[in-house]
Amino acid sequence: MNLRTFGVRLLVVAALLLGMMPAQALFAQDDGMAMPGEVVAEGLNGPMGILIDPNGDIWVVDSGLGGGEEVDGMDFSGQPVTIQYGPTARIVKISAADGVTVDVAALTSVSNGTENEGGSRLALLDGVLYATGAGWHPAVVPATAEGPLPGTGSLWVVGADGTVSEAAAIWQLERDNNPVSAELDNHPYGLLAGPDGNLWVADAGMNALLKVDPATGASEIVATFDPIPGVFPNPNYDGEMLTDAVPTGVAVADGGVYVSFLSGAPFIPGSAKVVSVAEDGAVSDFATGLTMLTDLRTGPDGALYATQFGMFTEQGPVPGSGAVLRIKEGDASEIVVPGLMFPTSIDFNTDGDAFVTVNGVGAPGSGQVVKFAGLTAMEGMPVAEAMAAMAPPADAAAAEAAPTEE
Repeated sequence: MNLRTFGVRLLVVAALLLGMMPAQALFAQDDGMAMPGEVVAEGLNGPMGILIDPNGDIWVVDSGLGGGEEVDGMDFSGQPVTIQYGPTARIVKISAADGVTVDVAALTSVSNGTENEGGSRLALLDGVLYATGAGWHPAVVPATAEGPLPGTGSLWVVGADGTVSEAAAIWQLERDNNPVSAELDNHPYGLLAGPDGNLWVADAGMNALLKVDPATGASEIVATFDPIPGVFPNPNYDGEMLTDAVPTGVAVADGGVYVSFLSGAPFIPGSAKVVSVAEDGAVSDFATGLTMLTDLRTGPDGALYATQFGMFTEQGPVPGSGAVLRIKEGDASEIVVPGLMFPTSIDFNTDGDAFVTVNGVGAPGSGQVVKFAGLTAMEGMPVAEAMAAMAPPADAAAAEAAPTEE
């Protein structure tokens, strides 16, 4: 079983356990009142990344629905399955002027029948569109031991006519270096058009931050992320109680480079964080006490914002525990928008309006883009206080199981 990607795969189980709420109920406060959000796009298949271009148009990439090609593999529990793959992960553009949605390009989507892995993130650099997508997972697809499935494991460039070609074979860095754990695995995920003219990639499988020269495709490892404390013995770390960092987003603020962590299973609340990466690759904690971060972005106000996918407790996944966070140093981060279902990515226009992809896992067509007008001006609630309000009472499960007197 591919333990390095097991954490991400468990998110699918969370979606199934929650039964996938109706699309119109994807964001709500505890009192049942709708959050001040406006659905601006829907019908997406697991939206993973969002980008707002200088014209205010919205670009989204989704996971897709697999495809017509087949190969033997394993599911998240290690059971044999047939893997289906093909170009069904869509890059779509939504006009800011009239809301019209057009398909721009397609990336490879890989499905094991339970989960779909396809498009991850988008970035514009010098007017050229780049995308990250499905990764290289030889432990769960043995036939790919020598190289990834077509259209996976790399950074992609999208032509003006919608053609997709390889910009950098990122998977080769994992093959040649495997910098963190004993298992080969790569998943190019977070993507940033850096101010230095390079593309920066947070590889969730490699547990590393990469830098790519868009002109040549030359790639290098800038930093690696050590495992974090876990609760299960991990064979990839000599049986130690560790889990992967799982980097998901990369952003630049105040001249520094920051990376968000999802953290691996079982997603202990408070175990995720945002780290700072120095020029020499040294990694230090910036914001701690966070949970299941899926994206990191710098707002037009200069502050860092992140999406929280949700929260797991001893009673299981908590419905509507996704959120938008304002990231602050130490333990001072705030939840700005609570009550979201499976948010995966965030971006802003110049007015401070936020656009968030929700239902990143779920039924086909259930994915949406939700606009939160003026989010950068909204007040936040301290993360610890907000998370305590989201969590079910500690004695809820015991109360349900306790016998009643006749």
